[in-house]
Amino acid sequence: MLDELSLILEDKSYRALIIAGDVYDRSIPSPDAVKLFGSFLAKVKAARSDLEILIIPGNHDSPARLGFGRELFAELGICFATDAEDCDKPIIISNTTDDESCAFFLLPFLNAGSLKDNSSAATNSDGETAKGEPLRSQSKLAAAAAARLERARQQCADNGVTHSVLAAHLFAAGGLESDSERIFLGSAERADIDLFSNFDYIALGHLHRLQQVGKNGWYSGSPLAYSFAEASAPGGAGSEKSFLSVELNCGNADLKKEIRVTPIPIKPLRRVSRLSGSFDWFFRKSAKDNEVCAAEKDFLEISLTDSALTENPLALLQKRFPNLLSIKQDEAFSGLLIDHAGLKAPAAGNGERRNTADDFAEFLTGLYGEADSEELDLFRELLAELETEEQL
Repeated sequence: MLDELSLILEDKSYRALIIAGDVYDRSIPSPDAVKLFGSFLAKVKAARSDLEILIIPGNHDSPARLGFGRELFAELGICFATDAEDCDKPIIISNTTDDESCAFFLLPFLNAGSLKDNSSAATNSDGETAKGEPLRSQSKLAAAAAARLERARQQCADNGVTHSVLAAHLFAAGGLESDSERIFLGSAERADIDLFSNFDYIALGHLHRLQQVGKNGWYSGSPLAYSFAEASAPGGAGSEKSFLSVELNCGNADLKKEIRVTPIPIKPLRRVSRLSGSFDWFFRKSAKDNEVCAAEKDFLEISLTDSALTENPLALLQKRFPNLLSIKQDEAFSGLLIDHAGLKAPAAGNGERRNTADDFAEFLTGLYGEADSEELDLFRELLAELETEEQL
């Protein structure tokens, strides 16, 4: 996927690459992940030394770790914007062929306390303005950032900068989430995208679906599928993943605010797919089935439709499907629940005591059709040891 992006960026008409957060999947990324991202940046800059690379941390990233060495990277045209206090300090890119220019504002994920409420700040005896209380909720942090950003955007416009773009990592109200991202609970953790409506374009990070939010905000979505809810349907169709190519002032030169957003589909090395059928179908009979054969190398989830449980199906089917990650046996488990719905302990006080070993034998019979005698002997031996320890 990164090689695909590197190839796209060789087109010299691109002036900037925006990575809108969640560079890594955790605050302390693996060494392999750091090495991969570093090699990607080196490859892009080797081919396009004139390209500006603008990066903000997301809620998965550690701003301090992601921003290590950012002063040195800035000299190379790679900006790690990790401090929310600097969100109103734009990077301005100008065209050499005309009088067009764009101010890029970079708003990292707003952790609680990363901005203060200056509206309630007081002036001390020395005439200095003391900083207000730290803001906690995403909605209040976004509102405080928006006020700063609008003042800076307007100043750029007054100075003749023709366009403005905001990169922000936040959960915009009205955005559709997926089951693979880390979601914030409560309306106070969603930001009103209309706060930033004066920007020509908003490059949003956080939500994994490709979508437009408001009149000028776009989530490119995650570049790869990270859950089986995003699986491809039979025949290859599914949740498409894309990069977004954005043109400012495209087409008619008189339309200074016309924006064109074009998704560029990403072809993954492996699809994420779902299949369903009986265990015997996948294990013995589907060798010539086109749909199954097309999914053999995919990251795969299989739902077994058998009424009886299959023991250790993952290991058995991975011989054919090496990237099989998940097996579901919902129908078989539902049947077990129904079969054992009447299995209840005797009422307290009737003088009876259930036999634990017999319960275990009944459990094994329900799972596998019969209870293995060696497993039962081992269970009784361990049970006897436990009862002995309890008496000491």
